[in-house]
Amino acid sequence: MSLNCVFCSKPVFGLGGLTVPLKGPAHQLCFQAFNVLKRTFQKLDITELNDDELRDLKDLVLAEENDRRRRNEPGGDDIELF
Repeated sequence: MSLNCVFCSKPVFGLGGLTVPLKGPAHQLCFQAFNVLKRTFQKLDITELNDDELRDLKDLVLAEENDRRRRNEPGGDDIELF
């Protein structure tokens, strides 16, 4: 019985193989290539997000950037009255 790489589907055997948690067996080179190409940030795999979740994440990041920019401007802590 041979185990196939979760990335390239070819048999994995010998010292060139490893087990990727939650995925399965893989070649070391395939795993390294996967890590280089995947789009993650601090364990968040953004490729796993659906379109609505990705839009929500984008809105949160933009809101955080705007808030930090506002706080760093002179008078940025002032409360704005309308």
